[in-house]
Parts: sequence; C-alpha cells; structure tokens
Amino acid sequence: MKNFSKNLFIAFLMILAIYQTTELWFEEYSSHNFFSFISTGYLSGGQSAFYGIDRLIISLGDNKAVCRKENVLNTSYRANFDKLIADTVSKGEVGDAQIDWSHLFNNRCVIYDISNSITSADFTKALGISKKQLSLPEDIDLVLLIPNTTENVVQTYISGSGRTVCFSLKRSDLAQKGMDEISALALEADDINYISSKGNGFNIFGSNTFIPTPKGSHSTLSVINPAMDGERIDTKALENLVSGFFENPAVKWSSVANNVYSYSDENNVVKYYLNGVLEYSGYNASDEKDGEKLNVMKSYTAAEKFLKKDSGIENDVVLTSIAVKDDKAVFCFDYTYNNSPVCLSDELKTGLGLDAAIEVTVSKGSVVRFRRYMCVLRSGSEKQTIETDFVKAVDNVYNTAENEDTVDSVDLVYKINGRSDNVPLSWRVVMGGKSYWEKA
Repeated sequence: MKNFSKNLFIAFLMILAIYQTTELWFEEYSSHNFFSFISTGYLSGGQSAFYGIDRLIISLGDNKAVCRKENVLNTSYRANFDKLIADTVSKGEVGDAQIDWSHLFNNRCVIYDISNSITSADFTKALGISKKQLSLPEDIDLVLLIPNTTENVVQTYISGSGRTVCFSLKRSDLAQKGMDEISALALEADDINYISSKGNGFNIFGSNTFIPTPKGSHSTLSVINPAMDGERIDTKALENLVSGFFENPAVKWSSVANNVYSYSDENNVVKYYLNGVLEYSGYNASDEKDGEKLNVMKSYTAAEKFLKKDSGIENDVVLTSIAVKDDKAVFCFDYTYNNSPVCLSDELKTGLGLDAAIEVTVSKGSVVRFRRYMCVLRSGSEKQTIETDFVKAVDNVYNTAENEDTVDSVDLVYKINGRSDNVPLSWRVVMGGKSYWEKA
C-alpha cells in the first residue's frame, strides 16, 4: 500500500510537470495555476456566474458595431473574451482612465453592456481572478476589451460607481487572439448596426447607451404554445416538458383539477395553467444555515442551473432584473430572438401575474419557485421594413410624455401580447423609468 501511494504521488508530480511545461511552451494565456480550473468558472466552457450582462456590443471598426444578446443558458461564445479580460486584469498595469466614446467604434473592441451591475467581488470570482488589492469600482456596469495588434497590447476598461479604470497588458499573441475572436463572433451577430449616444453627441440621454440603426427588412415573430395541439392540451407533450423538474420522472403522479394540470413527487410540484403559465414549487431542504446572508452570485448560479432543467425553453434567455428582499432573490428573465429583446405587454403581464416571461425565486441557495410564460418563438411568415428611425421615435415620445426627462434607453423590441403570428419590432423608449412604445 505504501509503494502504491508513493507511485501515485510520483505520477501526480509527473503530470503536474508536463502540464506546466506545456503551458510555458505554448504560452497559454490562462493562469499557470494548475488548480485554477477548479475555481475558474470560464474554463468550464464559459459557464461562469457572471450575472447582469445584457448584451455584447462588438465593434468591427469604421463605426460599425453589432450586437450579441447574452444567452444565460449558454455563454460559451464569450469564454475566450472572459479569459482575455481575466488575464489583462490579473497581469496588466492599471490606472484611472476615461473611455473615448467619440472614437471608440473606429477600432475593434468588445463591450460587455451590464444592465444589472455586478459587484467587484463577484466579478473577480466569476472570472477566476485571484489577484488581491485590485483597484476596481465597487459595482461594475460596463467592461470594455480592446485588443491592439499595432501596439501588441490588450486593454480592459472597467466602469461603474462613477469611475473607470484601465488595465493594459503587452502581449502580441493575446492581441491577435482578441482580434480573431471579434471576427468570429461578428459572423454570428445580426446586421443591425449600433451607435453610441455619447460618441454621437446625443445629449438627451442620461448616460451612454447603444442605439440600433436598422436597415433593410427584418423578421417578424410567431409565438407558439408547445403544450397545445390546435385548440386542445397535448398532455403527452406537457408531461415530457415537466419531466426535467423531477430527479426520477417515473415516480411522479399527476392530476387535473379546475383546469390546472399538476405533477408532483415528495419534494416538487409543477403546475400548468390554461393561460400558458408553468409554475414550479420546491420543498427541498437547503444546506445553508438560518440567518446566513444572502449571496447574490450563489443564488444566481442556482437560478441559472435550474433554468436548464426546463427542456421547453428553446429560445435564448437574458436576465432583465434582480430583486433582493430578506432571504430571497427574485431573478427575472425574458426571451430574445435574433439578438432583439422580446418582452410581454403590460396587459399580458397583468393577466398572467408575471413581471417578466420567466421568474425564478431563490432562497438559501435553492429554487423555491419558478414561473414561466410557456412559448416557442419562430420567424413569422412576413418581413418587416423599419420605417421610423430612433430620432423620430424619441421625438414622438417627447410630444406625448408628461415629463421631459432624459432618455434612459432606446431599443427595437418584439412586444408580445399572447399567441400570435407576425409580431413586428417596435421602438421602446424608456424615460424616467417608464416605457413608451412607437411603431417602427
């Protein structure tokens, strides 16, 4: 037994030596820490708990920028950008800085547009950054990555809490890697160009926002209920959809009462209502102690993991809001389609009793409630030509709004009001926290 343990230890040292030699030989740009893959979320295919990202704005230079909406169900598309950011922050030189919005889109870069700010502690943990005493903003709402192959440098700007810092790292291989990744990701994005409000001198906006400037024709949207077969409930399809919520689907039991379809086992209940809402309630015991402070990152990880149990989600999903109260965190998600947001109309929200298409409530590290407006989004049979630009949309809102507040954001959004075909894109102008809608 003693010889076996000795041989096992020697084998471990040999593997460690080979690994570190390989890292040095190929100048791998991840950390040289052998154990980093255990704690670094991005090394598992980009599935890190980097909550709060709304979209990536990808600048191709020459004032052309496209958008890639964040999909919380699969973030592997940004894994290499995460690595570049982590290395720049871990190994680069840092200083206070300002972002030059007027010239930014002349260069290739990637912007993490964060709608729900992430704490600096969670940011470093999500990217596996172990360096101590980092000069980071307390809450982060924007990350900018600029690879520069002319000067062989990679820069990462991090903004939030009223300040911006820049990390710079001299590495020609990383600069080229960043350029290659931008080219690859741009091929997957749609053809709607985005501009910066600050870069173009639009003073009506309270802070910098990214505005779509569409051209040509765009797909309309069809909203389908996967649990319906014509006018009737497809009970077989519904049962298949709820099976993922149970560890052993074979032992669940079902019932129908007052037009509510229920599926249960000892710890879980899933209900489907005729208005299209799927609801889960969980009663699993938590391993967290009573009185333990709620951890947003841990709670978000639980919510994200739970979403993947729902096999009925066929479209991309983005986090839209986080609400924390006492020992619970409520995460709201909405669908996206072709990199454009999809939101429920106010009338539909009221009828469903939902604030967003998907709501996940986490308590003590476990999901205790999950509600989703069940639908599958497909391209409509008709095409749409955008006839109204954002300037006219904003002017129309100013003419009708009660208060002349600064504009928070402008975006093209699919607003759905139930099951329907050929839903068009509309302008959503947010002023003073209120949404106004204009025909596109």
